[in-house]
Amino acid sequence: MRKSLLQLFLAAFLMLSLNALHAQETDAKLPGAMTFKALVINYDSPFRGAYTDYRNTTRGVEIGYIHPINEFFNLAIPLKVGVARFPSDNDFDSGRERMFGSLDAIVQFQVIPGDNVFSPYLMAGAGGVVEGRGLNNNSNVHVDIPYGIGLNIRLSENVDANVQSEFRNSMSDLRNNSQIGAGLVWRFGKVAPPPPPDIDGDGIIDTEDDCPAIAGLASLRGCPDGDGDGIADKSDDCPNTVGIAKFAGCPDTDNDGIKDGDDGCPKEAGPKDNNGCPILDADNDGVVDADDKCPNEAGPKSNNGCPIVVVDSDNDGVPDADDKCPNAAGIAKFNGCPDTDGDGVQDAQDKCPREAGPVSNNGCPEMEKKDVERLTFAMKNVQFNSSRATLKTSSNSASILDEIAGLMKKYPTYSLSISGHTDSVGDSVSNQKLSENRAKTCYDYLINKGISGARMNYVGYGETQPIADNINKDGRKKNRRVEFNMFLK
Repeated sequence: MRKSLLQLFLAAFLMLSLNALHAQETDAKLPGAMTFKALVINYDSPFRGAYTDYRNTTRGVEIGYIHPINEFFNLAIPLKVGVARFPSDNDFDSGRERMFGSLDAIVQFQVIPGDNVFSPYLMAGAGGVVEGRGLNNNSNVHVDIPYGIGLNIRLSENVDANVQSEFRNSMSDLRNNSQIGAGLVWRFGKVAPPPPPDIDGDGIIDTEDDCPAIAGLASLRGCPDGDGDGIADKSDDCPNTVGIAKFAGCPDTDNDGIKDGDDGCPKEAGPKDNNGCPILDADNDGVVDADDKCPNEAGPKSNNGCPIVVVDSDNDGVPDADDKCPNAAGIAKFNGCPDTDGDGVQDAQDKCPREAGPVSNNGCPEMEKKDVERLTFAMKNVQFNSSRATLKTSSNSASILDEIAGLMKKYPTYSLSISGHTDSVGDSVSNQKLSENRAKTCYDYLINKGISGARMNYVGYGETQPIADNINKDGRKKNRRVEFNMFLK
């Protein structure tokens, strides 16, 4: 009965081992480990009979090495030293104790593969046993077939607690025994995680593969492209014909914007409203013969394809068909549009249509040189009280601003930008605020002089746009300024 159970266990274990070894390859490096265990040994095994005398229990120790084969299997090499106490009805050294040592080769089958807190396993193998001298003054050497179960319990990243129960079937008579061990397993390194799954083997992991069961291209997130048109088959309405993305992978051979499947003339370009076929237009006036009331005479579509009688509503010599200003007399140079002040800039583009001015100045009169110089003079001479935004009463700042107001009235088509600047003395935030306030003071002054706020803007630049070096006094003085710039919108 005992041999039958042993044979059944070993046969089942062997079948599991072969199947798992055939199906599993080592995908990652697994760390080896050392084991340290205390043993409880009993040669009065329950397999010997119904009665077991636990007083025959002895102690031993085990130290071993575990070499990982793959995720399912380990090879364990345990070395054991202990005391054997043989049962009282044993004819060979009955009731006596003898020292023994054993060295085994054990295959462990991980019932639950992977890096888990609880990791049970089955075990089986073979080993040699050497016993110390007995009554006959001879050593006993024999072979055992150990098999059993064990459990590893994770304590830390590298240390497990281990318990193991094994029965050792001896090839020598009267040497069967059972052993229970408890101790620690210390792994030499971390368990490297297995690579992420890639079912179709296309080099793209399943979590990033839109077609995980079919090998495909990385550029298409793992999906195949049978016709090589850059559109994945799963999104390609014509997977066996090269096409374009606009038509979901279907072709448009004549490039008329209609896919071949919907095109009545797939090799001849034509409009959609004619089923993709070309339209006849004998006079090439853009009006198809079917809609052209004068098919042999070119004419616009607005006149049903017939020529238009020349009409010149404003009598400026430019026909209405070519006149961009048909209701206002103009000149041919400007397609019938007027140039009222005759300055060579048509009214539509002339910012001063009733005042002659050069093209370079958008048709407006340029400012006189002396007036430009007054703006430059104002920049250097509008002065403020120290660290304040109020005009300095001892200066002629007010009269200078009055001159600027006069220039704004002299050139009503011009706008004015006012920009305040400071030197670098003091902190930049205060300088920024001071520059804005000084520019606004000038702006408010000109408002009070009747200049529309819509023609002006002001801004402060603080110390960010110096025109001289802030190291010396003269440079700082130049940097403390308000600039006035008249311009055309």
